[in-house]
Amino acid sequence: MKQTAVLLDLGFVIHKLYRALGKRQATANEVRQFAHECIDDAEEELFRIYCYYCPPYGEIETHPITGEEVDFSRTDTYASKRAFIRDLEIAKNVAFRSGELSFDGWKVKRRSARDLASSGRGITKDDFAPDLTQKRVDMKIGLDVAWLSSKSIVERLVLVTGDSDFVPAMQFARREGVQVILVTMGHQQIKRELKVHTDEIRSVAYP
Repeated sequence: MKQTAVLLDLGFVIHKLYRALGKRQATANEVRQFAHECIDDAEEELFRIYCYYCPPYGEIETHPITGEEVDFSRTDTYASKRAFIRDLEIAKNVAFRSGELSFDGWKVKRRSARDLASSGRGITKDDFAPDLTQKRVDMKIGLDVAWLSSKSIVERLVLVTGDSDFVPAMQFARREGVQVILVTMGHQQIKRELKVHTDEIRSVAYP
């Protein structure tokens, strides 16, 4: 049995699970169950599940239209994501790695932009959403891949992502003799760079 670590780029995974679960947010237990589905029980033994995700943004910002202060820590989204992370942090065989959300101003929602263009109506406060950028997740995945590979802790890495920024980490792992498995979640368009630097592409359907 090959010692195997599962690394989940949770921003990507949660987006895919949202569709698979009928447009419902996945629970921490469902994320863990999905990670176990990524393991081939016939020849792989789970070492640990690594989850990389940014806590919700909880600062106070000024709305560009109304000038009102918006406290993001008082929203339902903030509360539900905090609860999700707390559950995930204490789940069995799970290591949670926290990134950071950067507030880069406000942007017009895509649906609002289409509606504004077609209807010619005036813009309202509800047409805006915070422009948030994920930080430090790529770096933390890369560090864990390097540590797991260079110390020969695992023989296989199962990576669930659609981001080709992880290619250097994948290359390093393979140079260290670790096999890299890329998991797809029903999507067919896989970036060529990811295909080139993986040993196997594994399709996992959940639920």
